Amino acid sequence: MKHAFLLAFSALVLSTYALGQVQAPVQSAAKAAPQELTPSEFQRIAALGTHQLIDVRTPQEFSSGHIAGAINIDWTAANYEASFSRIDASRPVLLYCHSGGRSEQALEHLVGKGYRVQHLEGGIAAWRKAGFVVVK
Repeated sequence: MKHAFLLAFSALVLSTYALGQVQAPVQSAAKAAPQELTPSEFQRIAALGTHQLIDVRTPQEFSSGHIAGAINIDWTAANYEASFSRIDASRPVLLYCHSGGRSEQALEHLVGKGYRVQHLEGGIAAWRKAGFVVVK
């Protein structure tokens, strides 16, 4: 009886510990997960001036119209890595492209390097469709 009690108690303690070990990484990963932002959310955060706003489209696309205050770092350029090294890792980053594909790739790249990044869901196409202004 004593051995059965000790065995049951040990199993309970070990399973509680194991459950805590499994849940902790999941919770911390969820907190650190990058986010897709709607045009309204993106506009609200960009207006705060606390984030670095980066357009990852080509220079030609950028010159055809971009979000005010954005800098252009072409994700498809051969030297994109050197260009991304200019980004301040201590400040959060907002990314966008035409429709969201390139900015999502850039987001994954920057998150892998420790940056805090969010991107515009649907890109500048969604921004324009929502009625927000672009500048040339």
